[in-house]
Amino acid sequence: MKIHSVKYYDKNREWGYDTIHFSDLTLLVGVSGAGKTQILRSLINLRFIADGFSDYGIAWEVSFSNDGAKYFWAGEIEANSTIIKKEILQLYDKKVVERNGDKVFFEGNKIPKLPPEISLINILKEEESVKKAYEGFRKITLRDYAGKEIPVYSEIEMLGGYTTTNDIIVEAGEKYKTLEQIRESDLDLIHKLYCVFKNQIFTTIKQRFIEIFQQVEDVKIVPIAIGGNDQIIEIHIKEKGVNKWISHQEMSSGMLRTFLHISEMYLLKKGSVVLIDEFESSLGINCINALAEDLMFENNDIQFIITSHHPYIINQIPYEYWKIVTRENGKIVTYDADEFNLGESHHERFMNLINLPTYKKGIVHA
Repeated sequence: MKIHSVKYYDKNREWGYDTIHFSDLTLLVGVSGAGKTQILRSLINLRFIADGFSDYGIAWEVSFSNDGAKYFWAGEIEANSTIIKKEILQLYDKKVVERNGDKVFFEGNKIPKLPPEISLINILKEEESVKKAYEGFRKITLRDYAGKEIPVYSEIEMLGGYTTTNDIIVEAGEKYKTLEQIRESDLDLIHKLYCVFKNQIFTTIKQRFIEIFQQVEDVKIVPIAIGGNDQIIEIHIKEKGVNKWISHQEMSSGMLRTFLHISEMYLLKKGSVVLIDEFESSLGINCINALAEDLMFENNDIQFIITSHHPYIINQIPYEYWKIVTRENGKIVTYDADEFNLGESHHERFMNLINLPTYKKGIVHA
C-alpha cells in the first residue's frame, strides 16, 4: 500500500488538517505539540475504521494504492455518534460503493440496508473491487517509541507475544519456504525470523546488526521449551569474549529495537506502511544514523511516515522528504521544506529549519 494523500477532521475534538501529500518517505518535523503525532493518529484511525471499528465525528478523504489498484475513499461519521452517514469508495475513476444515509449502492446497484456503524470497505471486503482496499489498510502499523497513549503495536506484539506452541512453529516451517511466502504471510515478526534463520537473508540481517553493534559476534533464533507443548521463540545474541548468550528479554531496548527495525526492512509485507512516532527514542547515537539510512533502503517497497526532533535524523534524511508541521488552534498545517530556501549542506538546512519563522511559530492561538 502507498498512502498518496489524506484530508482529515475530527469534529468532536475540533482538530484536523487539509490535504497532506505523502511520498515513500515522509519526515514530519515541528515543535512539540504542533500536531505531528495527531497526523499519525489519524492514519492509524483510518485503518481501524476500515477494519470495522468506528469513531465519533470523523470526516476523511484518502487517496491510496495497493497491489496495482488506485483508490479514493471518503467518509463522514456523525458528531457524537458512531453512525457513518456518508461514504464513498472509488477504484480509479469508477465509483464502487456509496453510502448516503440509509441508501447504499454497490457498483451502481442499490443494495439492502447495511450496519451503519461499520465501513463499507469492511462489510464488502470479500468483493473483488473492494478487497485490495481492505487489504491495503491492514498493512498500516504504528510504532510509538515515545510511549504516548495511542493505539500501537508494541515490541511484544511485533514478536507475536512470548509464548507460542510447537504446532505453530512446525506449521510455519513447513508452509512457508520462499522469502516471498514468508514476507507475504500473516506470521508475526519472530516467526518470520524463525523461518529465515538458516537462509541467506538472516545472514544479511545479522551482518547489518553487527555493523552497528560491533561488540556482537553472533545472533540466532532459538525455540525454547517451557513445558508441555508450549515454547518461547527468542532472539539470542553473543558478544565477543563472553560465553553466555543473551536473550532479547535481556537486551537493551535500543539493541532490540535496532534488530527488529532491520528485520522489518527485509521481512515486512510488500507495500507495508510503517508509522513511527519519535524515531530517535531509546536509540543511541551509534544506531540513529545507521537506521535513518535504512529508511532510504535501496529498492525498498515499504512506506515510512515518521516524526522526529533529532538533528542526526533530520540531517540524515534529504530535505525534500521533510514536512514542516504547524498548528493554528485546532487546524494543523504542513509545508514542504523545499518551499523555503534552506541552503545547500545538511547542517545549513537543519540550522535554517529550526530558525525558520514558520517552524519557530509552531503553535498559534488566535
